[in-house]
This record gives sequence, structure tokens and C-alpha cells, in this order.
Amino acid sequence: MSLFSLIVIFEIIFLLLGRFTFKIRRTLESIQQRKKNKCNRKKVLIIGAGEAGESLLRESIKNPNFKLEIVGIVDDDPRKKNMVIYGKKVLGCRFDLPRLIDEYRIEEIIIAIPSMRSKEVKEIYKLIDTEKVAIKILPSYDEILEGSSFINQIRDVKVEDLLGRSIIGVNSRNIAGRIEGKVIFITGGAGSIGPELSRQIAKYNPKRLINIDLNENEIYFLELELKRKYKGLDIVSEIGNIREYGKMEYLFNKYNPDIVFHAAAHKHVPLMEHNPEEAIKNNIFGTKNIIDLSDIYGVERFILVSTDKAVNPTNIMGATKRTAELLVEEKNKSSKTKFMATRFGNVLGSSGSVIPLFKKLIEERKNITVTHPEITRYFMTIPEAASLVIEAGTMSNGGEVFILDMGEPIKIMDLAKNLIKLSGLILGEDIDIEITGLRPGEKLYEELLYDVDNAEKTDNKKIFIGKFHDEDEVNNLVYLEELKDILKVHEYGKLKEVLKKVVVTFKEPEEVNGRRG
Repeated sequence: MSLFSLIVIFEIIFLLLGRFTFKIRRTLESIQQRKKNKCNRKKVLIIGAGEAGESLLRESIKNPNFKLEIVGIVDDDPRKKNMVIYGKKVLGCRFDLPRLIDEYRIEEIIIAIPSMRSKEVKEIYKLIDTEKVAIKILPSYDEILEGSSFINQIRDVKVEDLLGRSIIGVNSRNIAGRIEGKVIFITGGAGSIGPELSRQIAKYNPKRLINIDLNENEIYFLELELKRKYKGLDIVSEIGNIREYGKMEYLFNKYNPDIVFHAAAHKHVPLMEHNPEEAIKNNIFGTKNIIDLSDIYGVERFILVSTDKAVNPTNIMGATKRTAELLVEEKNKSSKTKFMATRFGNVLGSSGSVIPLFKKLIEERKNITVTHPEITRYFMTIPEAASLVIEAGTMSNGGEVFILDMGEPIKIMDLAKNLIKLSGLILGEDIDIEITGLRPGEKLYEELLYDVDNAEKTDNKKIFIGKFHDEDEVNNLVYLEELKDILKVHEYGKLKEVLKKVVVTFKEPEEVNGRRG
């Protein structure tokens, strides 16, 4: 064999050895990295061995970027105990969680039961030390995005998951029949509920959707959002004040609306106690402008967004909203337009609600302030509130006030404790709750109906009808002229006294709170 041949052979052997060595090194590095990744991955238990849990397990196997180590599954069905799903064993039921967390050193729990009730979510929270173990959840079937990965939809537990509020089932066919091809007006279009009204109404193909508000930024962003989502939607944003009759008349004449959703209002109780003139100008006389113009321009339906604070009011805001309800009742008697009101409790996540305030205080590690240890409120989600308002607009014959079955009232103290726990903090160590005393005009308890037993049922089992029965209150609307005169001369100290002549159920908080405290 020639020297050249030997050199070639040695070079080939050298190259092969080099490749072989490189592959061995890469393989060893890969094994070490996998071991390292496994060590670094959080140990997780999945709650739920049903369809969602199986989907989550299947995706975790296929997804190389899944950074959690699923140790096993928990399910309350005794028939599933010891079952193996995609290599993971059902280790027990939810009441075994404390033992399993300690035994397997679990760092995170994922609730993979989209239909789980809030009561069961709360039970899980009671069983787990949230300072050591994070809790995540898959959204409800209403929220799950079609065609999206289950893994990508795992989120933190929200306070809504603990309160048990869900989107109401509505009669989409009836709603479409009322809205499709119609011109829709929404006042307060950039407020708490106005944007969600637009989002839901847009699905039913209105001829044109007009949002009216003074908040130019929010109404502009809403218009952009809806135009992106609904390419053919004719949406118009108008900047205007409902107090200005001339501007509102110009808009009614320009667009000739078929249905008006009146959501514009001042809603902040303590602020309106200090600024009664603003509440009266906006919530009463601004509303009267929209009611009168709806009648003059032949609107088919007018829906007032009211509040539980209008029932036996103890503050200026509630009394002005009750007056708005009376204006609706009065106009319905003489108009071809069908006038109605919808009444519900506090909206979760709205700018004026306690939840954003509590969350901000928790983020800043400042003590949460609660006005009274026994204070309770009804809560609902923004989509739920919008659903009620839209459904009411389709089923009304005129003259009704529609009320949602709000479930059980929530103690604000319990709400504060739940939010602290959701944040992984310890009450009494990381953060405290301070009792500050009831604010001006504040009730301990809110009411939804004057007489629950006389409420009529509707086709929607969560929506009831309360009739306007008190004829005397409607007759008292004559005192609105007196309110106007006081506003002209700026003698605002007299407003509350006259407002009590209009709303005979308007009481001081002490009179109402004393009955149930």
C-alpha cells in the first residue's frame, strides 16, 4: 500500500472519530440539559381527569417548550383513581391535595375543569397554602378560544372565578331580529358598560352603531377595535354631552336611531354626595333630554341602564337614577316608543368599583380599606350586565324595569380577603385590612326589588320584571322645575331637600342601615 493511500485512510478515520466524538458530546450535553430542565421545571398537579385535563396532558407531551413537570392528576370521581392518562396517574381527589403537595413537593396547581363552579374553586383555595403553591386555571367554555392551544390559555385565577358570575344565556335569535339592520345609539359609549354593549351588539349586524361620549380617547380606541374585528361594521364615534339638548337633537336628526341604549351617567356615590348639582344635571336632566328626543324622533325602543342603588336610595346618585326610572315610566304612558329600564348591581372591573382599587393597594403593598365589616354588595361581570341590557331591549312591551337574578350578595370583607389570597400574600403579615367607617350616602346592604315576591318571570330564568307601581312618585316629577330653579341660582345646598320630594323613598343612610345592622 502506498504512503498516499495510508495518509488518506488515516484522514478518513480521523474525520469519522471526530464526528463520532462530536455526536457523543452532543448527546451527553442534551441528556444533561434535559436533566437540568427537569430539575428547573415546576412540579405541577392537574385537577380534572376529563376532556380538558386530557387535552392539556396531550399538548404538554407534544410541546417541547412546556416548562412544567406534570407529576399527576387529581379528580373527585372515585372510578378514575389510579387511572393512567398519557403516562400520568390519578393520585386522588381534591381533599388529598395537602398530602400530595407535601409528598411530591408540588409548586403549582392547574384547574383543568372549565365547568368548575366558584364554590369548588373556593374549596380548593381553602385546602392550599397559596404562599407556597400557585394556582392556575383554564377559562370557562364561554371564554376558551376556538382552535387555540389549551396550554396557551392557562391563566391566573381571577376574583370572578371565586364569585361565580358567568355570561347569561340569551336568545340570540330574538336579539338578532331586533338589532339586525337597525341604527343603534349608545350614550356613555366609552364608560364601564357602553363598550361591552357595542361589542355584543356588533355581532348582530346593525345597520349603524353610534357611540356617544365625552371621553375621546376611549371611544376612539373602541372604534378601532370594532373596525378590526367587524370589517363591514358601520361604526361612528360622536363626542358630545347628554346635557346639551341642541347637540343631542343634532345627532338624533342626523342619524334617526331605531334603538337607544342610555348608559351615560355619573355613578360614583361619594363624589356625587359632594357634587349633587352634577349628578342632577347629568343623571336627571341629561337623561330627560335623551328620553324626550327618543319620543320626538320616533325611536322604537329606549333602554335605560339603571342600578340597584335606585331602590330605596340613601344617596344622591341612587336618587337621581330612581328619578330617571320615573321619567322612563312617565314617558312610556304617552309615547309610541317602548321605554324600559334595566337594574343590576356593581360591575366587576368597572373604573369605579372596589376591585381595581383593592388590586392597586395590594400591588403597592398598602393596607386595604373597607368601610364596614358587614357591608355587602351584589356583583356581576361586564359581559353579563351587557347581556341583560340587550336581552331586555328585545323582550320589553314598555314600562318595565328588568332585574337580573344577582345570586347571593358578597361581603366586601370576604372579597378583600380573597384578593389578598389570590395575590399570594398573607393577611396580617404582608398586608392588613383597615375599617374606615361608612362614607356619606353609603348603605350596608343593597336591594334589587321593592317586592321580590311580586316580580314576574321571563323566558330567561335569570331575568325578572318589576313593575313601576308608585303613582305618587311619578306625580312628584313636578318638583323637577324646582330643581332647575335651584341649579340656575347655584343654591346647591337645597338640592337634596327637593330631591327627597321627587323620590319619596329617599332616606338617610342611618335610617336604612339601622334596620339591619
